[in-house]
Amino acid sequence: MGNISSAQSSSPSLPIDSTFDLPSPLPSWPSGEGFAKGIIDLGGLEVFQVTKFNKVWTVYEGGQDNLGATFLEPSSLPEGFSLLGFYAQPNNRKLFGWTLVGKDISGDSLRPPVDYLLLWSGKSTKVENNKDQTGYFWQPVPPDGYSAVGLIVTTTAEKPPLDKIRCVRSDLTDQSEPDAMIWEANGFSVSSSKPVNRGTQASSVCVGTFTSNPALACLKNNKFNFSCMPSKVQIDALFKTYAPLIHFHKDEKYLPSSVNWFFSNGALLYKKAHNKPESNKTLFQSNQTAQIFLKAKPTTVFTG
Repeated sequence: MGNISSAQSSSPSLPIDSTFDLPSPLPSWPSGEGFAKGIIDLGGLEVFQVTKFNKVWTVYEGGQDNLGATFLEPSSLPEGFSLLGFYAQPNNRKLFGWTLVGKDISGDSLRPPVDYLLLWSGKSTKVENNKDQTGYFWQPVPPDGYSAVGLIVTTTAEKPPLDKIRCVRSDLTDQSEPDAMIWEANGFSVSSSKPVNRGTQASSVCVGTFTSNPALACLKNNKFNFSCMPSKVQIDALFKTYAPLIHFHKDEKYLPSSVNWFFSNGALLYKKAHNKPESNKTLFQSNQTAQIFLKAKPTTVFTG
């Protein structure tokens, strides 16, 4: 995932100059509703995952393994989609990344910024390998009621055009926080970001862009349903393609068992903050969701 195009230069060879490839191409999945379509509607804002980039600026020191980092602009955007932010990655591994781009389908989910704020500018000390280019990091200044979800990097002191990027209506965004460090120098640092609200019931969406301090917003799925989840036929195809095959010895005594078997052979169900176990009747008939853990006597559970 992740393809890069740039002009030839005398820069030193780095892992990021090559692209990570899967050992085999992705299969074609059975048709369904929203799964594997490439576009998801977050509620008036469609997003598409871009994996092709144009290299903008590279620094050759600092960051992970002191190899620097590369900052890239998403390319090959589908028609009608707009940039939400650039992508960045440390130079110490092959290019493997993505960012989301957005399409306004409600009429007001995206707006251009009203200005840009220069966060930092500087050069790589290895200027002979960087063509003496200065990198400029710009943060979009959103209009009222909108939020920036990504940054822009240029190699000129001129502010980027206002129509270069889009800000997102604030009700379609959520709070994010810094994740893995990408690069830092002279008190300025950039990192990947992740939503603060995470989990199976969380509606936050990672944008795939990089951030500085304070962290920018992430996206939020206001159309939080299962329309983009795989169907049973597609799940079966996923398991058939990727699930491991376990071969048991003909004399193996310990074979896989069902959850019902464990509970009928000594496992106990406890609700959080309760000291007494639930009865089997409660276990198999209750529709309430509870945080649970299993407690079993090994001599009971693991004997036939």
